[in-house]
Amino acid sequence: MSISPTTTHTGACLCRAIQFTVTGAPTAVYCCYCRDCSLGAGGPCQITARYPQSQFTLHDTDSQLRFYAITDTTSGAPKHKYFCGRCGCTVYTVPRATEGGGTVVVRPALIPDGLEIFTPQIECFTRCRPGWFAGCEGVQGRFEGSWRA
Repeated sequence: MSISPTTTHTGACLCRAIQFTVTGAPTAVYCCYCRDCSLGAGGPCQITARYPQSQFTLHDTDSQLRFYAITDTTSGAPKHKYFCGRCGCTVYTVPRATEGGGTVVVRPALIPDGLEIFTPQIECFTRCRPGWFAGCEGVQGRFEGSWRA
């Protein structure tokens, strides 16, 4: 993945009421198999891209942004899940340890061609990966548990 520091990508929820822009390359793109991510994605894993808060801009002109605090997580690290109040689509997540200026975790699938642009570098919670799912090809690291940048 080669993304210029000035490249911007814009994503949106299903109804487009909430949009966001990320600038530059993420600090990591990963595939997570933890229970929380599997439930959130409705599948074996969730692909996410981690950005510093300073590279993320939210556009919510209709005030549709809502959040849900996930306190009992697989990793033990609580997080806030931000979603659209109209369509229910998760837009981003903030690990509570970084609340107020640290890290934003976005869903590449919400960006046009995002799943082609943002290819996973890391798999985490592989111990939770279903046996029938082979995983992501070409990742640089696999972790049975949590992964920290």
